Amino acid sequence: MPAAAPPVAAPPLTATLLDEHGAMLAAIDAVRVALLRGAIEDARQELARLGVQQARHIAQENTELIARLPNGARWSARVYLAEHDKLERMHAELVALLAPLPARIDDPLLQLRLLDAHAPFKHLLEHHFEREQQGLFVEV
Repeated sequence: MPAAAPPVAAPPLTATLLDEHGAMLAAIDAVRVALLRGAIEDARQELARLGVQQARHIAQENTELIARLPNGARWSARVYLAEHDKLERMHAELVALLAPLPARIDDPLLQLRLLDAHAPFKHLLEHHFEREQQGLFVEV
């Protein structure tokens, strides 16, 4: 009987979280592309998926990484936790912004305003991921 193959090790947590960073940035881009097309229902669905992924990601970072952040770290746990709270609030605001709209819009000015409303969230997400990759992931 042939020997059993050795078990495949799970990727390190930081590798998994890095992959999720890329997936979340792709998701916010998908939201923005849907808004550009006026496909509000598609944008809502993408934003909902992003919200689920973001909540799971934040919970994992809070419990498995931030809790282990050493004293004297480049950025304190308070900074990461505050950004997580802000990202969750901003996501909820974007969900609320799209909620009353019809499934499809054809008003280019409204589409532009919606894209503009999503830009600060994308910017904070990018900035936050950069901070984690330069600090949290390295220091834990």
